[in-house]
Amino acid sequence: MATISLIKPLDQPAGSRRLLGDLRTALTDPAFSSLRLIVAYAKSGPVYRLQDDIKSWRKEGNTIDAIFGIDQAGTSYDFLDLALDLFDKVYVAQESGITFHPKLYLFKGENSARLFLGSNNLTVGGTETNFEAAICVDVSLPEDADILQPFEDAWTDLLPDNCPATYPLDKKKLEDLFASGVVLSERAMQKTANISKGKTPRLSRSGLVVKPQSPLPRNVLANPKESKGATASHKPKLKRSAAAKGFAIQIKPHHNGEIFLSVTAALQNPSFFKWPFNGATTPKKAGNPSYPQRDPDPVVNIIVFGASSSPISTLSGYPLNTVYYEKKSEIRITASPLVTIVPEYSIMIMEISEDSDIDYEITIHTPESPDYSDWLAVCNQKMPGGGSVARRYGWF
Repeated sequence: MATISLIKPLDQPAGSRRLLGDLRTALTDPAFSSLRLIVAYAKSGPVYRLQDDIKSWRKEGNTIDAIFGIDQAGTSYDFLDLALDLFDKVYVAQESGITFHPKLYLFKGENSARLFLGSNNLTVGGTETNFEAAICVDVSLPEDADILQPFEDAWTDLLPDNCPATYPLDKKKLEDLFASGVVLSERAMQKTANISKGKTPRLSRSGLVVKPQSPLPRNVLANPKESKGATASHKPKLKRSAAAKGFAIQIKPHHNGEIFLSVTAALQNPSFFKWPFNGATTPKKAGNPSYPQRDPDPVVNIIVFGASSSPISTLSGYPLNTVYYEKKSEIRITASPLVTIVPEYSIMIMEISEDSDIDYEITIHTPESPDYSDWLAVCNQKMPGGGSVARRYGWF
């Protein structure tokens, strides 16, 4: 007998139920042996988070076939390149003048099937943090075959033999789509989005408690050694950390206002920090060494949260002096106003700002913040050394 449940619009922001978790559950369920996706827009974030499950699924002889839209630059080169490596068959659907916009996920096995039909694109927002709604239908086979059939027909109808707008994708065709500008890299998509969003007023916080998205797995992040000797190419061969939206790190503000970041993190995702730094400090005393610094100072907005849902401190348009002390291999930022209000092991979250005049939006949660434990879970990597309790950081 078929059963129906609903991912409600508030479930994902609150973290009570997210499509990403449901997909992982189904991928690890031996009742299913095939997955078919019909999705409008997709980016690499969800697949990076599911890649170990996908590899295990494929190793068991199970299959994944998918049809994706590439309209409005909504599906990235990064994702399609990854999908061609991880999935069995990948198709693209595109027709001039109309938009490919469905979102259907269909798992099937010998005796049962599970499908998700709703608003969820295969993006981090669509599978974790956006207001979304999706129906989940579980059916038994063969009893409920009549319920499942229209969804299977939806897949069959879109295959190239039946739909001239659909065609199989391979690496050569993907490179052609990229070269023509139909498909963009995620970095290019982010730049375009920031320019567009910078033209609209930034919304203030409503007080809604939003659970952070899940952290990127550590094995997704680029090995710092991989970047050495890299050569330019027409292909956007991005470091795997390009999927990161933001950075979270436990901090220990010093009495002089300095806060230590992570050189390891900078090597994992150089573009996020504009690493290596292009400027140099001016020594206070003649003969002292000069150190690389980011020039100009990145301009940031900072919000600090304690036990209350209201901020305990805000800084707007603050110039964040950022220096790399080569002898000690340390990146330090200076924010003296935080010293008296931010205790050690508070978590600092950095995100690229949507405001063209601001480099980063920084949110700090002290250990008393109700959101602290959720952000601590995002910090899935340990800093080397750092005292009796090693500080942690992570990408999301």
